[in-house]
Amino acid sequence: MKKMNEEERKILSIRFVVVSLIFLALAGLEGLLMRFRILNILTEFFDEKHFYSMMTAHPFVGVYGWAYMAVMGAFYFLVPYILKKDIYSKKAAYASFWLMLIGTLTVWTTTFITHYAPLYTLYWPIPTAYEIIGWDIHSILFFGLGVTLILGGVLVFFANMFATIFLPLRHTDGASPSPWYVIRELLTTAFNLDKIKAKIKKTPEYSAKAFNYPVFVVAVFRGCVDTTLNAFVIGGVGLLLTIFAVSHMIPGAAIPITAVDPLIYKNVFWWGLDLIADGNVLIFTAGTWYLIVPLILNRKLYGESVVRTVILADLVVSLFVWNHHMLADTPQPILLQVQGQLFTWGELITMGLTMFAVLATMWFARPVKYTAPLKFVLASIVGYAVGGLAGIIQANYASNRFFHNTQWVIGIHGHIQLLVGLSLTLFAAIYALFPLLTGKALDEKLASLHLILWTVGGLVMGLSMGLAGTLGMLRRTLYPMGLGPYEPYMFYATVGALMLGVGFIVFLVNILKTVKISDLLKIVFSSKY
Repeated sequence: MKKMNEEERKILSIRFVVVSLIFLALAGLEGLLMRFRILNILTEFFDEKHFYSMMTAHPFVGVYGWAYMAVMGAFYFLVPYILKKDIYSKKAAYASFWLMLIGTLTVWTTTFITHYAPLYTLYWPIPTAYEIIGWDIHSILFFGLGVTLILGGVLVFFANMFATIFLPLRHTDGASPSPWYVIRELLTTAFNLDKIKAKIKKTPEYSAKAFNYPVFVVAVFRGCVDTTLNAFVIGGVGLLLTIFAVSHMIPGAAIPITAVDPLIYKNVFWWGLDLIADGNVLIFTAGTWYLIVPLILNRKLYGESVVRTVILADLVVSLFVWNHHMLADTPQPILLQVQGQLFTWGELITMGLTMFAVLATMWFARPVKYTAPLKFVLASIVGYAVGGLAGIIQANYASNRFFHNTQWVIGIHGHIQLLVGLSLTLFAAIYALFPLLTGKALDEKLASLHLILWTVGGLVMGLSMGLAGTLGMLRRTLYPMGLGPYEPYMFYATVGALMLGVGFIVFLVNILKTVKISDLLKIVFSSKY
């Protein structure tokens, strides 16, 4: 099996990050266009079908094109770098890159051009009701294929990660390790099954395998458990759409919509999706903080032994939080609705402990020089604090009845979490990795300007949307007859979006000021590797 040297891993990481930034620009452009359309400014540019199809493309491009590909780029370099091991499979690494790239472009094309608009929820039978809504059956087919390719890329990536982390070069008997070895090691280590087994057997001494790895790597493979499960669920949705579309192209073979129960489908869908939104995002974010902060401060992470257990708690809690999306669904069993509230509060505890460990590490390292990565980490903590608290408010049965289908959910909780929380964490990783990957450091003053514009812009946009939601403004809805009392809030939300765009341009200027665009293009399109 061909291996990759460190130079190849650097080039692979840069490719992922460059493409992820292109997708971030696309998602941002879509967001700005939707902001203007909500204000009824661009009514002649695109109609309602165009708007709703763009709303479908926006989160897929933003989450999988930007966040996932940026994470993949960082992990393909950092995991081997920290473990002093090579990536398990060079072919799998490049396969994951092309699957993500082609899949995301396919989804973007089928929604942005052909106006397929089931929205990001994909609730059954919405994705397939083409007879009533008028969607082209071919657009459903290509959308399903795009989603399947994306999640196929995710599975290939994390299988490569698992093998890189857990596989030794050779067993003691000289035989090659089997895939089952990797699965056994993953489950044993991710869920501390070795410790549980020792407790049951009352073994006085045991080896907790999770303590044999750096805490960042522990966060990686525990977060990968969530993401792998998510890939099977959301990828399964893509495959289901593909099969459904193909069946309707064959005379007499059409699968009826009633073949899938909508409530069961919705539960499975949200279970899979929340493994990203409430589990994987938080675990990977925590791991990135655990790596960057101690590395820059040259100090051990505060409470590291406890932190490893906190990551495990976050993994377990994330498997049971999906029901907070079902609190407004009358058919949902009340027991599951109560469960959704309780486990969501559990995430507040785990994320709070994560923030405390990071902030305590900074506190005990005083005096601290606040470089760009540290500033971005601190700002991302603010984003998660604001967006997370909004989520806890929503996870109350009574308040959820009022807030659930309003701009509050997607504004304060969704966009602030993803733009100020997650995205600033990714930027922190890029600022920290840039010298390692290129041998050059980005300009600190431009980084500070980028931070201010992005953070303030994200908070202004998210809070403005959320305040409109408190007045009852619906999400996923156009108001063609005028916004009425919501108009000032949507105006300031657009101002915030423009600030985000300017902040992103400042970031790009910083990169192009440090590294020539021709050099970046050579790396991305080089056929050498």
